[in-house]
Amino acid sequence: MKIANVETLHCDAGWRNFSFCKITTDDGIVGYSEFQEGFGSPGVSAVIENLSAVIAGKDPRAHEKLYWEMYAVTRPTAGGIAAQGIGAIENALLDVKARALGVPVYELPGGAIQ
Repeated sequence: MKIANVETLHCDAGWRNFSFCKITTDDGIVGYSEFQEGFGSPGVSAVIENLSAVIAGKDPRAHEKLYWEMYAVTRPTAGGIAAQGIGAIENALLDVKARALGVPVYELPGGAIQ
C-alpha cells in the first residue's frame, strides 16, 4: 500500500469554514482528518500541500516514520502551523491504517478503557 494522493478540502459552514485532509492510497483506501485554519492559523493547507511531496509513494501505515520525516523537513520552523499541518496529515494516516486493519482508530493505541 502506498500514498497516492494528499488533498485539502474546504467547505463553508456559514460561521466558519471546515477544512479536511484527505489521503488516498493506491489500494483505494481513503483517510480523513479535520484541521482548523481560522482563529490565527492561516496557511495550514499550504503546509499540508508542501508536505505531501515528502510522504507521496510511501506506506501510510508507517505513520511514526512519516511523522519524523515531515518533522525533519520542517525543523527550522518547528511548531505553529508546521506542527498543525503534520498533525492533520498524521491523523489522516491513522485513519487510513485503521481502515486497512478494519478497526476503529481508537483501537490503534490500545483500545477503549473498559
